[in-house]
Amino acid sequence: MLALNAVSKRYPNGTRALADISLAVDAGEILAIVGGSGCGKSTLLRLAAGLEAPTTGEVQVDGERIAGPHPAVGLVFQEPRLLPWLTVAGNVGFGLAALAPTERAAKVNAALARVGLADYAARWPRELSGGQAQRVALARALVTNPRVLLLDEPFSALDAFTRVDLQDHLLDLWADTRPTLVLVTHDIEEALVLADRVMVMRAHPGRIAGVLTLEAPRPRDRQSGTFERAKRQLLADLGRAGTYRSGEEAFPTAAI
Repeated sequence: MLALNAVSKRYPNGTRALADISLAVDAGEILAIVGGSGCGKSTLLRLAAGLEAPTTGEVQVDGERIAGPHPAVGLVFQEPRLLPWLTVAGNVGFGLAALAPTERAAKVNAALARVGLADYAARWPRELSGGQAQRVALARALVTNPRVLLLDEPFSALDAFTRVDLQDHLLDLWADTRPTLVLVTHDIEEALVLADRVMVMRAHPGRIAGVLTLEAPRPRDRQSGTFERAKRQLLADLGRAGTYRSGEEAFPTAAI
């Protein structure tokens, strides 16, 4: 389980990026985080990944405090961030240097097979499409079998067709080992297709404004009435987050 316990973040310039965030994400759960620009979504993900330290509070995975990058936590960025001087296999295996070459190669090949790129091991990043490069980034994050996988708008730079295809592919990958997924996205439909819960954040400082629980089974029909009702509820929650009044502490929860 991923837990954020009364986490706040204040930067040296005085900006309060997050204020008193407490959140528990169950093992195997998919949580999507949505909200306007500047509400602290990406900051929250960097704290969960151990890339930044909270000003107050702490982040835990299965009761262990996260004080820096941790093998139990994987992270996928908006851009693939592949190393251009390494092949696809070299990129995927970059974090496995401590393993014997044969074991490392076996893990890399298995990870590439999981993302449908088994025949691309010897290719260079420049030879990949945007969707293929992001699949390599997913393989790199999954190769260590993390208990928690954090995704910071991983498909936002892709065209609509590729984005939908990778959303479905991500669910297939998740079903293999069911890590805890935390996904930051600006795409409301993406959140509703993928998540068990959607958390809405508000800004100045970043706080939780609402939580929507999605009970419909996956895969979800984007044209269904249930999906449309969930979309309207989420848009309403986002609207309330944008006009949140100072001093209000409770946040609404709903289930669809």
